[in-house]
Amino acid sequence: MSEARKRSKNPKFLGFAAICGILGSVLPLVMILSATFLSSWFSWSLNALSELGVGEEAALFNSAVLLGGGLNFLFALGLYEYLPAEKLNRAGVVSIMVSSVCLALVGIFTIDHLVLHGIVALGYFVLAPLGFLLIGFGTKEDVPRKISFVCGAMALVAILTLPVVTLALPFKVGFAVPELVEGLVISTWTIYTSTKLLS
Repeated sequence: MSEARKRSKNPKFLGFAAICGILGSVLPLVMILSATFLSSWFSWSLNALSELGVGEEAALFNSAVLLGGGLNFLFALGLYEYLPAEKLNRAGVVSIMVSSVCLALVGIFTIDHLVLHGIVALGYFVLAPLGFLLIGFGTKEDVPRKISFVCGAMALVAILTLPVVTLALPFKVGFAVPELVEGLVISTWTIYTSTKLLS
């Protein structure tokens, strides 16, 4: 990716996009976790994070996903400029952009809008790691490629497989747990890539 940085026409925007990526990864997680602590009814063994969008801390949760979606979209714009102009890279970044829009829409189409909420939530959870995998195939640098593959695969396993695995556990695990796990994996990739933009 270092060669892509040299070719960039707007390094100041890359720095701005990188900061957006870091803030868009950290702030929403802090806000969502705060919402879980402030909601007396919320249980990690029973609930999904989306339920916070209609609870007593709905404003905090919905603001978190709106903020995260907006900041991550700006990060993706910088990533589009940063990466070499190859088809897989472009497809990966567009996938991340669409996932960012879906994340923001989670704060608009709350769980009360069951079908629309399911579509945008699934869009975020699937399209973001799919974007990582596409970028992994598109980049030539060894470490970023491996991190993209690992994070992309882990995120998909977390949201598509972990909920099924938890059914076999001797104790109850709410859907919030795999959601949080994937969120942490996505944030890890975004923060790492943001530091590449800053370096």
